[in-house]
Amino acid sequence: MLRKTNKKSSKVLACCLAMVTFMVAGLVGKANVLLAQELSEEVKMTAMVQYTLEYRFSKDLKVGDFVKYQLEEKTIELKVTKKEGSGVWIVEEFPGMKIHLLVDLKKMKLLKGFGFDEKGEKRVMNPMDDKKLYEVIAMFKNKMKQQGAYSQFISWKKGEKTEKIDVPAGSFACAYIKPEYSEKYKKQIENYVKQMQKQGKSDAEIDTEISKNEPRLYFNKDVPRLLSMQIAMGWTPWIDAFKEVKGGLVESKGMSPLKLIAYSGHKK
Repeated sequence: MLRKTNKKSSKVLACCLAMVTFMVAGLVGKANVLLAQELSEEVKMTAMVQYTLEYRFSKDLKVGDFVKYQLEEKTIELKVTKKEGSGVWIVEEFPGMKIHLLVDLKKMKLLKGFGFDEKGEKRVMNPMDDKKLYEVIAMFKNKMKQQGAYSQFISWKKGEKTEKIDVPAGSFACAYIKPEYSEKYKKQIENYVKQMQKQGKSDAEIDTEISKNEPRLYFNKDVPRLLSMQIAMGWTPWIDAFKEVKGGLVESKGMSPLKLIAYSGHKK
């Protein structure tokens, strides 16, 4: 299951590790700074993986389930490869790099995992207890708040309607989550609407324009719930919103633009 990776290909995981390191490194308070310094790269990455499991995967996943996405000129693939004990192995693959997670889906518990760093060396994830996990995640969220995570989006919520979304894997009727904006950003949108009204655009045209530029995550119940680590980390401050929608990701519009190109059960 292990394989060596080149430096260029392993940069994706390196970026994930660097992002987690950056979030922890600037925490205020001597106790928090000391704790952040004591955390290894493996501990930081393990915390994010453990915390996001229940949002990324569904309990009904089975061996053979997979999803494949296009991210610009690259692809991301997640698949359930085999059973082991009370868990299943879920593999997330970027070009030249893999992360392997053994997950107990019934309990949404990480049993073990590993990946590779920028040198192509194996990084082992040893699950931590709930107390330590809570402390590490609390630091992450605190730092993200300090860095302005809520300055534009205060929360995300499920849209009231479904939308037809066309991606390389087909056409889907999708539920979606969208952002709730801060008051400051709402005013910017209002000014933008006024500009379009002055240009003579109709309400329908304005709604279409706003929708086209608004970040959204689209989901469909026929697609396996296998969300990439990139999506989970990017939405950590608002990740509870993922529970409002069923199924797997079809498209991420705006932030981290992903499009579904294949999935298990998809007939070509």
